[in-house]
Amino acid sequence: MLIVLLFAGANVATAGNADVSLKLGNGLTIADKDSSMSFNFGLMLQGRVDVLKTFEKASKPITTAQARRIRLKFKGYFLNQKLNYFVQLSLSPTDVKVGNVFLDGYIKYSPVKQFAIQFGQTKLPGDREEIAIDEKQFFVDRSTTNGLFRLERDFGIQLFGNFGKKFIFKPTISIASGEGKNYTAADIQHLDYTVRFDFLPTGEFTDRGDYTMQDLVREPKPKVAFGIAYDFNNKSALQKAQNGGNFIPDSARANLHTLYTDVLLKYKGLTTTAGYIYRKADNNKLYLSGQSLYVSASYLFKKKIEIGARVNRSFSGKIGNIPTVNEYTMGLAYYVYKNAFKLETDYTILQNTTTHTLSGLWRFQMQFAF
Repeated sequence: MLIVLLFAGANVATAGNADVSLKLGNGLTIADKDSSMSFNFGLMLQGRVDVLKTFEKASKPITTAQARRIRLKFKGYFLNQKLNYFVQLSLSPTDVKVGNVFLDGYIKYSPVKQFAIQFGQTKLPGDREEIAIDEKQFFVDRSTTNGLFRLERDFGIQLFGNFGKKFIFKPTISIASGEGKNYTAADIQHLDYTVRFDFLPTGEFTDRGDYTMQDLVREPKPKVAFGIAYDFNNKSALQKAQNGGNFIPDSARANLHTLYTDVLLKYKGLTTTAGYIYRKADNNKLYLSGQSLYVSASYLFKKKIEIGARVNRSFSGKIGNIPTVNEYTMGLAYYVYKNAFKLETDYTILQNTTTHTLSGLWRFQMQFAF
C-alpha cells in the first residue's frame, strides 16, 4: 500500500496537478492545487513490554511483549476544505477483536468556524483522556479511570460548537447507537445521548493542545481548560455499555448514567491534569458502576525529556460494584521527534484494598508515527 501511494504521489506531482509532501508525524499528503481534494495517509505503531509482579513470595512476574497498536489512518477533504473525511483501521489483535479492523470512519462538514456536524463511527465526547488520541498521551497508557468508564467509539451523529475569542466555549452533542463500535444489531429504540461542554477561559491552546497530554510547544502563557460531560445510555445491551462486557437480555436491560469532569493546565513545559468519572445504573447489579478519579503532573525539560507522576483511585461508593484500588505511577518519556517518535516508560504500584493485594507494573513503549 505504501509503495502504491508513493508512486501515485510521485506521478501526480510530476504531472503538475497536485502538491505532495511527506513528513514524519504528518504522513503522506497529496492535495489538488485548486483545493478541491486532498488525501493523507499515516501509520502509527506502538510496541510494548509489560512486567506485572504481585508482591507475594510464591508469585512470579508475568511478562508480555506485544504490538499494542498498529493503526492505519486516511483523512482529507473533498469538493472543498469544509467537507472532511477520516478512516482509521487497526491491525493489532490487542487493539481490536480478531477479524474486525475498523475503528473510525466519518464525514465532517464545517460550514462556518462556529459549527460542524459529523456522521459516522468515532469516539464519543466523554472524558478528555479518551478524546485525546493514543499517540498524544504522556504515560504509556491512559488511567484506570478511563479504562473503567470510557465511552469508547460508537456510530451516530455529533454536533460541534466553537464560540468566543478570549473566553472560549465549545459544546458537543452526540446521538449514537449505544452499543459501541462495529455493533451490527443496534436497536434504534434504545440510543445513547451525550453532551459535553469545554471551557477555555485563557483562550485557545497552541496546536489544539487542550487535547494533548504534554506541553511540547511550551505554552508561553498559562493555558487552562475545563470540561464536563453527561452520558445517558438508554437500556444498554452490554455490561460496560460501549466498552463491552457481558450481553444483557432485553427484558433485564436498564439505563446507564455517567458524569465526566476534567481539567487541564499547561505552562512552559508543565502539564497538570485531573479527571473524575461517576457511573450509576438503574440496576447496579448487572452493570459496571462506581467512581474513579485521577490527578497527574509532568514537566518537559528542554532536552526532550519529560518526567511525571499520576495518582489514581477507583471505588464503588454506595451504589457501585468495582473493587477499591489505589494506583501510584511514575513516568519518563524521551521525545526523539515530538510524538512522532518517542520512548516512554512508567512504573505503577497497584494497591487493591478489597482483595488486600499489592502488585507492581512496569511498562516500556516505543512509538512511531509516520
